[in-house]
Amino acid sequence: MHSQPPCSIWEEKLALRRCDLSPADQDALDKHLTGCQDCRTRLDNYRLMDEALNALPRATMKTFPRLLVQREAREREEEREEPSPPPPPATTGSRLRHGRKHTVVSRRHHIVLSTTLMISLVAVLVLGLLNVLTGDHTSGTAQLTFRLQNDYVSAIAWSPDGQFVATGSWNHSVMIWDAHTGAVVTTYKDHSEPVDALAWSPNGQFIASGSWDHTVRVWQVSTGRTIQVYSGHSSEVSSLAWSPNGQFIASGSWDHSVQVWQAFTGHVSRIYTEHQEFVDAVAWSPDGTEIASGGRDSKVMIWNASSGITRLIYTYTISDPVDALAWSPDGKEIAFGGRNSQIQVYSTRIEKLLLVYRGHTQDVDALAWSPNGKYVASGSWDHTVQIWDAKSGATAFIYEGHSDLVDTLAWSPDGKQIASGSWDRTAQIWSTGL
Repeated sequence: MHSQPPCSIWEEKLALRRCDLSPADQDALDKHLTGCQDCRTRLDNYRLMDEALNALPRATMKTFPRLLVQREAREREEEREEPSPPPPPATTGSRLRHGRKHTVVSRRHHIVLSTTLMISLVAVLVLGLLNVLTGDHTSGTAQLTFRLQNDYVSAIAWSPDGQFVATGSWNHSVMIWDAHTGAVVTTYKDHSEPVDALAWSPNGQFIASGSWDHTVRVWQVSTGRTIQVYSGHSSEVSSLAWSPNGQFIASGSWDHSVQVWQAFTGHVSRIYTEHQEFVDAVAWSPDGTEIASGGRDSKVMIWNASSGITRLIYTYTISDPVDALAWSPDGKEIAFGGRNSQIQVYSTRIEKLLLVYRGHTQDVDALAWSPNGKYVASGSWDHTVQIWDAKSGATAFIYEGHSDLVDTLAWSPDGKQIASGSWDRTAQIWSTGL
């Protein structure tokens, strides 16, 4: 682990609003600020930038239409929230955190921004703001909407038998519910921060959940009992995948590593450290021999799960983070997407770009290949899920049932339905029509 100056551990917490910190973090930060002029200055700079941005007249904001849309969305969000005691002057205003959602202005977002040039702030914000996609499109048929977590739905996974769906949320919980009725079967509450990743074991008896509390927890579906707590990461866990044989879990983190460990003992098998930035996507190859990982360094790396030797490196774009990736069921191709809004499909055998899908207008945050390998589903900040032909790139249809960014999705095992989770605080099951 690299040594860090003392103040570096506070960078992300400084970017949060006070109400989004735990009581322990509030107390610790207050004590730190009494003796650290640099952090007090940084906090004041955040406040000044927030005030300057909010003070811009709407006539000026109209030259940045996406920025205007996001500011109005934030205002609506704050109106819906219950009043809370005003924070100290040094921490007023919304904060931005450098994290998985990149540049969205959100009541909980974390991003560390430059405090020297306001134009840099605006440029970064404009790249990641939400813009509703309009137009006439064919849509799937919504069959079930699940609303009980009352916060952003950031992870979703279908049970291997297709009977249940698990959803992870920013309210720190995982809920398992009946895919046909929406009835809650189990609620798991052992995490202390947002749950950002979920995976069922191949036999359907266990779930692994990864969280911003830096842990991965393996727990029994039938009882909700924790079997294993993996604490090898030093930062948020943003992605995870269970090996096809059910023996190992690969977890990706904002500590720039992918760690492979035994699912029920926590024994570390391999730590992969080739990424230079946050790792936001991890997937095992269907045959279990390789792992693909993608992150904010704009790289997708395919490496041997046993030896850790890198076989292939793909560059998404020069500077755009990779947020999502998925193997084809036969393991011959891989699809990945991110902030650039495009999705690239590569051959993993001949190292050739096969297809670029450009149907989205905003960041791509979720990808899943259909079980039969014919289609890819992609979820985006443009509020849509798009299903498209994996060979031709032709759009099959666009699902527009969500009213905010789509953060996660999963195909049902039979390929007839998709479950999608969104920042509109819902998980929805809908027919693909395929």
